[in-house]
Amino acid sequence: MRDWTDGAFELVSKVGAGLTRFQQVERERAGLWLPVAFGAGIVGYFGLRSEPAPWNGIAMIGVAALVLLMLRKSSVPAFAAILLLGASAGFTAAQFRTSQVAAPVLARGMTGVLEGVVITVRMTPRGFRTILKVERLGRLPTAQLPARARVLLLKRDDAPAAGSRISIFGRFQPPPPPVSPYAYDFRRALFFERIGAVGFALAPVTARATGEAAGEGRWASALARLRQELSSRIRAVLTGDRGALAAALLVGDRDWISEDAETAMRDAGIAHLLAISGLHMGLVAGCVFGFVRLLLSLHPRSALTWPVRQSAAVAAILFATLYLLLSGASVPTLRAYVMTLIVLLGHLLGRKAISMRLIAAAALAIMAVRPEYVLSASFQLSFAAVTCLVAVYEAGYWTSRRRRDGWMHRVLRHVFLLALSSLVASLATLPVALYHFQKAALYGVASNLLAVPAAGIWIMPWGVSALVLMPLGLEMLALVPMGWGLDLLLVLAQEIRGWPHATHNVSAAPGWAVGMAVLSALWLCLWRSGWRFLGAVPLLCAVFLLLLSPWRPPEILISDRGRVVGVQTGRELVTSSGWSGFEAMVWRRRAGLGEDEDRAGHRFECDPLGCVYRAEGLGTIVRSSSAQSLWEDCGRADILVTRIHVPKGCTAPRLILGPRELRTGGAIAVWMKDGQPEVVHSRNVHGDRPWTARVRFRKNEKD
Repeated sequence: MRDWTDGAFELVSKVGAGLTRFQQVERERAGLWLPVAFGAGIVGYFGLRSEPAPWNGIAMIGVAALVLLMLRKSSVPAFAAILLLGASAGFTAAQFRTSQVAAPVLARGMTGVLEGVVITVRMTPRGFRTILKVERLGRLPTAQLPARARVLLLKRDDAPAAGSRISIFGRFQPPPPPVSPYAYDFRRALFFERIGAVGFALAPVTARATGEAAGEGRWASALARLRQELSSRIRAVLTGDRGALAAALLVGDRDWISEDAETAMRDAGIAHLLAISGLHMGLVAGCVFGFVRLLLSLHPRSALTWPVRQSAAVAAILFATLYLLLSGASVPTLRAYVMTLIVLLGHLLGRKAISMRLIAAAALAIMAVRPEYVLSASFQLSFAAVTCLVAVYEAGYWTSRRRRDGWMHRVLRHVFLLALSSLVASLATLPVALYHFQKAALYGVASNLLAVPAAGIWIMPWGVSALVLMPLGLEMLALVPMGWGLDLLLVLAQEIRGWPHATHNVSAAPGWAVGMAVLSALWLCLWRSGWRFLGAVPLLCAVFLLLLSPWRPPEILISDRGRVVGVQTGRELVTSSGWSGFEAMVWRRRAGLGEDEDRAGHRFECDPLGCVYRAEGLGTIVRSSSAQSLWEDCGRADILVTRIHVPKGCTAPRLILGPRELRTGGAIAVWMKDGQPEVVHSRNVHGDRPWTARVRFRKNEKD
């Protein structure tokens, strides 16, 4: 009988041999985890509830580098130290970016005159949304002026030209806080755009002295004017939603797409075609590359003496760069441009560039320059789809070819690969879509099976031709056939939208659920050996949790400063503002309710003194707006929400949310647990960060 030490020694030997084989197989893949660690450091920075000291990031890098130096001779510990160093670098990059873009934020609401230079103009159903470089705002001193402001102009006004100086009399506010504690924080997004004030015009716009903005604003205004001109020329040829879709695909102008068309494409699962991403950038660069290469090859002298492939790659890089600028350089477009640029540089150097390393390099480059993009849905959706697609096709047997395959086999193979791509992309983006939008398109695979080939084979080639022909004034020759393909997309979207159960709504999930799904999917995609499949179980668990949405939404929601109160009981959500309003829309979506699911239910009883709602299990919820009715409301309310000072004698309500809570806490959510209210304030969730500056509160401010 063997001694137990022999068995232990054998086990240790097997483990050691397994680690050795793992190192040999996975050595080349280990570097793919560096962008993951970098992104984790960025997420860690944004997850803090208070701003770290300026030296924290540098200190973390120093400690991580020291640990790496000490463990450099041990492969596994050294790998962990490299990941720690990457996370520290991501943390530092986010911290540096925050300090770089920091600009004054309006401290309180004000009515006055704003003067500035128009940077961009967007059409909305309510009017023209403009972003201006602020030169003067009321009587604010220069040190307190926001760098930029976002202002909604009156719809009856003419759209101001980008680069023009205008004067606006309007109402201006600090960037709005989240409408519920765990909802999307618009302040953070606007902070990184250097927008410190938002508002709307109260009078027609007045044109000021002409001239161009300086520096960055001048270039942004020039590009915006060019995009406006190209969009107008496209929509002059193609009217209605066809022209709006063409403008979105070619110059990134999505402002003219009707709400019905955009909703139909979203419900059909083909709304991703509206965002200029890898498909569009690849087709544009590919068409230019192929055309230039063919043109140079037709001439015998150039074919023999010129570097044809390299010349075509340079032309494709230049055209792709122009396309990036024209499209507005959104996150998916930027990701696609970086990857396309690396591919074309590979052609210049004679290297193969389509690989997981390409994705890692693109992700690392974007995160280093714009760390805040990591939190955006577009970044996550874009990289989730392309990472999973490359991982599937890296297996090889999906794309294996046989020289003797007949044409029918090749056609079927392409159809299969197309269906596989649609399936993989749909499944890859499902957890992220459920987390950000609380909705999934169930027929996305079927719709993309038709929509993607139509876009790749017909729509985008004609679109590229239209851009090339525009300087000659001949864009109509290409836009008309492009419109035929766009008609097909619109018909397809409306048809699939009408199918039963086309979409699935879920309630908002906590961040750890999507985090578990993302990390599990990365484990499956980035490793090569068999232990990659250990990520399948947590991935399936996370996806099922997101689909089943077992999380209980709050029973009561109060928006910032108590302007709107919402009550949810079962599948019904009732708000004091009725069915309209931004707060009601977001609350319904986060509760997993459809657009019209709760409209047949009860309503708040409102008058000038306030609003009352009686809910089973919650009692009477009162939003009191007048001191005249406050005592009466104190006697009948189980939950009282008011911005008026509550006297000490008001003791009947079991929960009072008065001016102090509404003034400093932001949006509020209330869960009832064992009959007792559990209150969560937005301020406690989002913390005290540079983009969550406290806003001064005026007692005489009207509701």
